[in-house]
Amino acid sequence: MEKKITKIEVQKNNKERFNLYINGEFFAGIDAATYVYFNLKKDSIVTDEELIQIGEYDGYRVAINKAIQYLSYKKRTEKEVRDYLTKIELSTQAINKAIEYCKVNGYINHEDYCISFMNTMINTTDKGPVIFAQKLKELGVEQRLIDQYTYKFESLITEERISKIAAKITKKYEKKQSGRMIQQKIMQTLIQKGYNLDIANDALKNVRIETNDDAFQKNLEKEVNRLSRKHEGFELKQKVIQSMMRKGFEYDTIIERLKDSGIE
Repeated sequence: MEKKITKIEVQKNNKERFNLYINGEFFAGIDAATYVYFNLKKDSIVTDEELIQIGEYDGYRVAINKAIQYLSYKKRTEKEVRDYLTKIELSTQAINKAIEYCKVNGYINHEDYCISFMNTMINTTDKGPVIFAQKLKELGVEQRLIDQYTYKFESLITEERISKIAAKITKKYEKKQSGRMIQQKIMQTLIQKGYNLDIANDALKNVRIETNDDAFQKNLEKEVNRLSRKHEGFELKQKVIQSMMRKGFEYDTIIERLKDSGIE
């Protein structure tokens, strides 16, 4: 039985798409580009092969439109776009063609993405290049671009950027912990935030954080009270010294304060 286009009507909820009827029955929805591309007309005879081609082409057009809409909100990588199109259950063939279209027309550009993402991280976060590189890898960016822009990111790290992180940690712990422990906290924080060991070491190379007197006194009182429940005399003194040194306090300062406290 031959197949004839019996009606083409504009969809009620989307004026850019049409309903295509074959032999009086709804066949498929198509977009304006598909309609024009195949020069579809009422009463035209179409073959099964042509109907397959119409369906495939319209799937490709849907994929392009969905991809461009998705990309209109922000820059995205190929992987992000592919994952999105896959979720809405488009065919692999349509997705591949849509991705290629987006690349050729500059909608997907990994180098541009790297630059934009790097600038955003530098200007709006205190995260470092290691996290930058990890995120790019997760998003499917090519390794050569990851290496290139991670190196660029590292070159843009300023002393002021690191100092702000160090100052924030110092303020948080200066009344609780020794200078040495605060330095360790700063080192740990820098690494957690994505700065490599070399950058963290360089940042702290010339930094010496003096122990806050209140922090020392609070820790000393706490350790004396805690340890005096089980120890006394010389043994208590040694236990307090060991505990305070583990917390990063200086031996000479501990001895001097112990004398003042009467434990000596």
